Amino acid sequence: MKKRLATKKTLVCVGPGGVGKTTTAAALGVIGARNGLRTLVCTIDPAPRLADALGVANLGSTPTAIGADTAASLGITSPDMLHAMRVDPATAFAHLVEEQVSDPELRRHIFSNSLYRHVTTNLTGSQEYAATLALYELRRDGGYDLIVLDTPPTANALEFLETPERLAAAIGSPALQWFARPDPRLGRFSLKRLGVGGAMIIRRAGKLMGSKFLDDLGAFLLDIREVLGGFLTRAREIEAVLKRPDVGFILVMTPETAAVNEALYFARRLRETGSPLCCYIANRTLQEPLPCSETVLREQIAGMPALRDLAKGELEDAARKLADLAQYLTKIAHAQKGELDRLSHESPGVEITTVPLLPHDVSSIDSLLAIADRLESA
Repeated sequence: MKKRLATKKTLVCVGPGGVGKTTTAAALGVIGARNGLRTLVCTIDPAPRLADALGVANLGSTPTAIGADTAASLGITSPDMLHAMRVDPATAFAHLVEEQVSDPELRRHIFSNSLYRHVTTNLTGSQEYAATLALYELRRDGGYDLIVLDTPPTANALEFLETPERLAAAIGSPALQWFARPDPRLGRFSLKRLGVGGAMIIRRAGKLMGSKFLDDLGAFLLDIREVLGGFLTRAREIEAVLKRPDVGFILVMTPETAAVNEALYFARRLRETGSPLCCYIANRTLQEPLPCSETVLREQIAGMPALRDLAKGELEDAARKLADLAQYLTKIAHAQKGELDRLSHESPGVEITTVPLLPHDVSSIDSLLAIADRLESA
């Protein structure tokens, strides 16, 4: 992992929700800072896991250095070597609008429009695009040797990769470009442009949602003309950044059949787009339990002071259930190993790092330290 960090300026942790991306991003940030890289870890996940793991209270949209005690516990020489921040979608979009629109009054119009607020906070893909906007700004502004981006929780890893391309296609579509033009006779947005069918649909929507809906729609379509070009240009710039050799994608997953299938598909898409895949990180892998018979388990249970008075029938039942559990865990461990072998066979040359299942969530310095040590030594 040290070698990979030495050649990258940006690491993008991708994968479906709930597989440990935030933890992995934090651990990679720790490794970077330990090795003398001024590192920033960014997350868009509103849950406080990253802040908890790094001991940073009230993580916000401004980079915050970890505390001196936390740095010492993690083996980092100076707290200034590791910063963390949470990407705020509204702030990320606002920065882009401010770059594209110089008129303060027009900015106010755009920011106060309810449709703009919906598009930039609730629309599918808005979080992913906000993450790429923040990443682009941070790389452009400099100040960090390594940026680790924890991407939003998604159903699959490809959503993050495809967001800039989708947005560029949507913004560049002739239909939207035409739709956003004002009526040349009226000098403003007009329902007449839509034709009878389209105008009727929007009028009905206006009756359902109130007249303010039509006002917001018209204002949004007119005002957004000023920033469509900037959004399109930025989407293309982000797409180019994600293909640079100093950017590395890390696919975080669990060693299960569906996850391995997705990982293989994701790797293939990365190759097709020319984006670099650094490695796979398989979290929560099970270690095969040591062989243990009912007889041995019964003796071990009987030898425990707290269970010395256990009735014979209860002792037998406990030993049998524990033996069944050990057998079940052995089957799962074998199945996981089979899936990781398949991933290795079909992804020759791509490193696979496994992180064992911990008995608790990673929300403390000690548990984060264990993950970082595991990844660094891989």
